[in-house]
Formats: sequence, C-alpha cells, structure tokens
Amino acid sequence: MRAQDAWAAFGAAAEPFRRVWLTALDAPGDAQATYLSRLLAANRNTAFGIAHGFADIADPAQFRERVPVAPYAGVSRWIDRALQESTPILTAQPPRFFERTSGGSEQQKLIPYTPAFLEELQFALVVWLSDLHHAVPGVAAGRAYWSMSPPLQARGRAPNGIMIGSDSDLDYLADSPLVDLLPTLVVPSLSGDARTWRTETLRALIAAHDLAFVSVWSPTFLTSLLRPLFDNAEPQRRDTLTFLFDSLPPNRTAALRRALDDGHCGRLWPQLAAVSCWMDGPSKHYAAHARTLLPQAAWFPKGLFSTEAVVSLPFGDTAGCPLAVYSHFLEFLLDDGTTIGVEELKPGDTVEVVVTTGGGLYRYRLGDRVRVTGHAGRTPCVAFVGRADTQSDLVGEKLDEAYLAASLSELLQPGDEGCVIPCADADPPHYLLLLASDTPDVAALGDALEQALARAFHYRHARTVGQLGPLRAVRIRGGSAQLADLVQRAHERACIRAGDVKPRALVAKPAVANALRAFIEDACSC
Repeated sequence: MRAQDAWAAFGAAAEPFRRVWLTALDAPGDAQATYLSRLLAANRNTAFGIAHGFADIADPAQFRERVPVAPYAGVSRWIDRALQESTPILTAQPPRFFERTSGGSEQQKLIPYTPAFLEELQFALVVWLSDLHHAVPGVAAGRAYWSMSPPLQARGRAPNGIMIGSDSDLDYLADSPLVDLLPTLVVPSLSGDARTWRTETLRALIAAHDLAFVSVWSPTFLTSLLRPLFDNAEPQRRDTLTFLFDSLPPNRTAALRRALDDGHCGRLWPQLAAVSCWMDGPSKHYAAHARTLLPQAAWFPKGLFSTEAVVSLPFGDTAGCPLAVYSHFLEFLLDDGTTIGVEELKPGDTVEVVVTTGGGLYRYRLGDRVRVTGHAGRTPCVAFVGRADTQSDLVGEKLDEAYLAASLSELLQPGDEGCVIPCADADPPHYLLLLASDTPDVAALGDALEQALARAFHYRHARTVGQLGPLRAVRIRGGSAQLADLVQRAHERACIRAGDVKPRALVAKPAVANALRAFIEDACSC
C-alpha cells in the first residue's frame, strides 16, 4: 500500500475522533464530568470502588472527598492485589498486561493496561496524528519511523497469570485507526546487542529514501542514532560507515556521501516533512541540537505522554499542548496542597498533575509539573516544566531538581547544556556539573551554580557544617551533542530502554549517575 493511501485511510477513520475532540476542546468541563461519571459507574463494584463508595459519588467534588491524592506508594497495595487476585480490584475490566515504568525512581512501577486505558491513549494518538496530517500533508508522501527499541527485561507473568510487559511497542496501536499506518513504518530488526540494533536501525533509516516523518520521544535518542555519521570522536564511526557503505544500494550510498559532506541529513532524506520529539523542559537544548542535523523538517513538540497517562497532546498552532480532557480525568495540585480542575487553570500557573484513568489509577500523583501557556478553545494548553518529586539527599541537603533546573537555566548561555550528578561515595560527598559550553571559565560557572544552590537552606547548612563538599564542574568536550550521547548511553546502561530516555537537570537515579561518572572518569575523578 502506498503511504498516501495508508494516510488517507487513517484520516477517514480518524475523522470521528477529531470531531469529538473539537467538541471537548470547547467544553472541557463537560467532557471531564462525563468521563468521570462513566468511569465511576463502570468500576463501582470493584474492590477499590466499593472501598471508596463509587456508587454514591455524584460529582467531582464528592470524588475528591472520597478518594485521596496518592503517589505510587499509596496505590501499590491495590496494584499488588491486581497482580495476585483474579477478582476485579481496580477496574471491572481485567488488565490486558502490566507495563513497567522507566522513570527516574529506583523502584520500578507496574501500571495496569486495560482495554479502556489503551483506548484512552489511542484516542490521543489518533487526534494528534490526524492534526499533524492536516498541518503537514507531506508526512503522507513516504515512510515513517516511530521510535522503537528492544525491551531490556524479558516479559514476566504475574501470580494471577496476567503478563508483565507488552510484547511489542506495536501492541499500543491494535484495534484502532492507527493500524492503517503500519504499512508506512520503517521497522528495523531489534535483535542482537545494543550496538547491532542501533547499526541496523541506522541502516534501515538510510535505506528509506522516502522517509517523510520521524517520531521519537527524546531528542537524545535521535542524535545518538545519527552520531556515527557526523562525530569523528565516535569510536565505532569507521566500522559503522564501512557497514553502511557495504550494505546499502548505490543510490543510498551516494546520498550518504552527500550527507557526510554537508554535516547534516538535509539531502539524505529530502522528503522528511516533520519530526516530533520532546522539546520542553530539560529536552529543550538537546532538541535544538537535533534540529541542526535535520534542517529540512518542521519540528513539533510531543505533548506529555508517560507510561501512566497522557496529559497533553500536540494539536493546533498555539503555544504548548492542550490537555487530554477526553482521555482521562485531570486535576492539578497547587503549592499549598489544594487541587483544582481543568477549568480553574489560568495562564502562567505552574502545577503538578494528578490523573484518574481507565487503567485503575485514581487521583494518582503523576509527579510531572506543567506550566499553563494559553488555551485551545476553552481547554488550557501546557508545557512540561520538570519533575516535582525528584530530589537528591546525600547528607540532608535535599537538592530539588526544579530549583536546580531554574538556577542552571539562569547561568547557561544559549546553546549551552548541563546536568548535575551526585558523587555519593566521595569524601566528602558532593555534586558534579557536567557542562557542555564554550565558556572559557568552567570553574567560575560551577562556583556561580554553587552560590545559587547555597541560597536553599538545607544545601547551605550541609555545606556550612562540612557534610557536603563544594560542587565541581567539568567540561564535556564535544559540546551538547557529546553530552546528549553520554546521557543516552548512561540511561541504557542502567537498563532504561533507549527510546524511553528522559533528559534531566538532576540525574538522581544512582545507576545512571554512576554510569555517567564511569564515562567521564578520564576527564574528572570524583
């Protein structure tokens, strides 16, 4: 099937979704109330529904009174029961599978994926891709690549027989209009070790002369794939290029030579119309570098998708992405601990997301912070700011990622990038700033960040009493591209799937921080 025919079939199937979405955009309060009422009715006879009186809840206010806001630790006992028992615990529908998270905490979470929850995710994906097709018809001119990477853990089975882990990334698309687009996908082999599948993925992409659309989560994943083409310091560059020139047809090797001469992929994929990736928060600068490698394409933000929920989706041309008001019930936690609904948000608000989903997460504290940027219709649009629950506490300093990210942002120049890792086993423990910058005085920038962090009471106290050493800074040679690659590889070494890596200002996960330290040990000893 030709790509244009596949997109035409998808567009026709997606049109009812689009009409429903446009109605919801103009009446988000009605969409939210209807969603919650339907969800509570469907799950009133589950163990969780009975315990919290779902049958007697008449409106969102009563829902807030009956069900407390909770992080994963607060719902884990219910999920443990859903893994053990065969009776309805969280949802009337049994989970199709449990998906592992790949987030920043040491504890890996298991999230139930029911048919209803998959439909909620698919609705957002269908609306997004339909809108992209309307905005950039060129995406239908050729093939597409959607980020896929091999799972780093084998599928398991819960005590009650439900599978843990999806069989494939394509499981998320089944039984929806999205399957119409499957014939357009470049699907490389995911077998072999990390080096093999990366090389095979790069070969498959270069072989696709008509590549028209690329969708990845993190921009670091994209730059890490392309790094062997343009970075002379890449150890595997010679072997990778030899493999590519030996295995590609003559017309594609000629295009590859042109790309190598140009220093970017403009002539390698001349039909590439659009690229979608994270472009907010810590991903902003990494995305800016990735754009230099694919200058021919229009670039679009990803929206806020996670293993647990979809919070926002790309739609229209307003700043930020509108909230996914038709997919889940959304609330927002203010700094004073109160929660508000979608219609109470105002431009400029920075809030933490609380979600209720068809997968059985009720008033779940997602941990993501967003800033309201405006409205699409009457629905607020948001941009991702960072994590609300990421903190490093080596000796009582309680270093908060949001505070660190804001401090770092004030110090970095355009084009600079940096992240901070803990050196927990040093004497005394301290933090290390990994800096990609042309500034002539890295130490001075490190001192400035140290002074900014010392404005926080607990950090200043830990420094004053000598429990915490001063922050140190090291320049990452090769700039933001090299730092992006180090961050990508460190996450993969810590058993996070390549396509799921999320850049962070504070790398608090010990396994990732230790991998980063190992990669730079020749440049700096912690």
